[in-house]
Amino acid sequence: MKEMSIPAIYPVYDSTGAYDESMFYANPVAIAKNSINNAYTNRTGGNAYLEYKFLDGFTFTSKFGIDIYNLREHSYDPTTTRQGKKYNGLGIEGTNYASNLTTNNVLQYINEFKEKHNIDILIGHSFEKYANRTTYIEGINFPNNDLQYLVSAGTIRAASATALDRVLNSYFGQAKYNYKYKYIFTFTARADGSSKFGTNNQYGYFPSGSFAWRMSEEPFLKKVKWINEFKIRAIYGATGNDGIGDFGYLGLYGAGYNYGGGSGIAPTQLPNPDLKWESTTQTGLGFDLSMFKNRLNLNFDVYYNHTKDLLLDRPIPASSGFYTIAANIGQLENKGLEVVLNTVNIDKAFTWTSSLNFAMNRNKVLSLYQDQPIDDLGRGGNRVEVGQPIGIFYGLNCLGVDPTTGNLVYEDLNHDGSITSADRMKTGDPNPDFTSGFTNVFGYYNFELSVFLQAVYGNEIFNGTLIYLESGTGEDNQTARMNGRWMKPGDITQFPRIGDSYKSSRFIEDGSFIRVKNITLSYNFRKDWIKKIGMKSAKISATIQNLFTFTNYTGMDPEVNYYGGSSNVILGTDFFTYPQSRTILVGLSFIF
Repeated sequence: MKEMSIPAIYPVYDSTGAYDESMFYANPVAIAKNSINNAYTNRTGGNAYLEYKFLDGFTFTSKFGIDIYNLREHSYDPTTTRQGKKYNGLGIEGTNYASNLTTNNVLQYINEFKEKHNIDILIGHSFEKYANRTTYIEGINFPNNDLQYLVSAGTIRAASATALDRVLNSYFGQAKYNYKYKYIFTFTARADGSSKFGTNNQYGYFPSGSFAWRMSEEPFLKKVKWINEFKIRAIYGATGNDGIGDFGYLGLYGAGYNYGGGSGIAPTQLPNPDLKWESTTQTGLGFDLSMFKNRLNLNFDVYYNHTKDLLLDRPIPASSGFYTIAANIGQLENKGLEVVLNTVNIDKAFTWTSSLNFAMNRNKVLSLYQDQPIDDLGRGGNRVEVGQPIGIFYGLNCLGVDPTTGNLVYEDLNHDGSITSADRMKTGDPNPDFTSGFTNVFGYYNFELSVFLQAVYGNEIFNGTLIYLESGTGEDNQTARMNGRWMKPGDITQFPRIGDSYKSSRFIEDGSFIRVKNITLSYNFRKDWIKKIGMKSAKISATIQNLFTFTNYTGMDPEVNYYGGSSNVILGTDFFTYPQSRTILVGLSFIF
């Protein structure tokens, strides 16, 4: 952020040769060259697998896996940086331990009767435990810059530690029956228990069923030689979501609210013991079609999903001491289609295969608590409102620049003569109209070239970075197009005399893009070469990721969200978000 925001007119060094710190932000060169920020990681993982077959058709499978992650961070800002000078040296030590343990046990019975009836029945149990422990210590007032560890700090300014244990316990069963592999019935049921919910509703129950008909096995289609496989599918079932923060059902207290030298705690979260699983019922129809000796394969699906008991933060009166409470509120629908087309274009010494996927989804909020919108979420002003797609942008509608004053003009929606929050409106939608991917794989003897293109169309992005980079205040670096800002009465321009931080349509941009996502060139060594040294296979490959992006978006990357993937309502917002890296990978793989 600092590198983009600092105006280029500021020098790195002042007249004495020291780092120039006269700018609004800290000198990034001083930070890059003098600050220490080291991370030491250690990751250990393992899996065990046991399969035991007994009697006639019974199989017991047991799997166990563990993933342990340890991180230690050490940082120090010396007195040659602004932050370090302010505190006479600033040192930080942090640790993070995370472990994920999973077990899965399944008993399965498979059998065939009279070469017509086939059954496949299984029951199982899975268990997952996630544990996390963190520590953080911050010290200041170091004797000199050579003594960087906290044992040398004159004052421990801050210290904290956290502990978290999360458990997911599941029971499941499935029964499949097919007649001559022509009519296929599947029934499943799950009971999932999450420690994120209280004892009132800790478990959610999710049944489903599906039917498939292989029409290509019917006599009237077997005569059609150019059809290799044609299957119709239908599904109806439920799934669950526990996507809330840990301990969401509890009333929580936080420490550190000290007063008069004594320790203190304060409430930080209201309890909701009735919090329960969010559930989605899915209805879907589709077909699989394979033609021309399997050279063309088409998968087509349409679906309608209805979600109820949405897990959201419900607004409550501020007089309670809180603004929101975690609750199950509202309903949401998603409907759309998905298409996958795989083709074998050339199958000779030179080969060429293609895979094209296309997906289109439309969602709409059907109801909320008392139909009250959930407003002003994140930096982009996302909103959840009945009758609208989830996460729409909501703000003022910017009409342009007043050529007389150079100020921005906003639409007075309620015609009361003043611009207030009541004049806000829907300014954009972060949900795309469709997404697509196109992969082509070319082969020539032992060489193979794979090219993957990715496309997203119709989504909009709130470019929050421009709130600073087109503010006109002088504290931040400005984009080149601010050279065309308003300077005198009569100037006709879209860039104002001064900026503002209103969440308005001025910062909404088209986020559509086409990206060359991945290119991989590989070579498989001939087996008669490598078998002489005891190898079964050997392969060398080179991969480039995120090579080119074609877009009208003016930010660094249209495929970003400053909030990451941790929210399903704070969407499509860019705020100095680090773009996806262009990566070059070279790999060697050997199998002996």
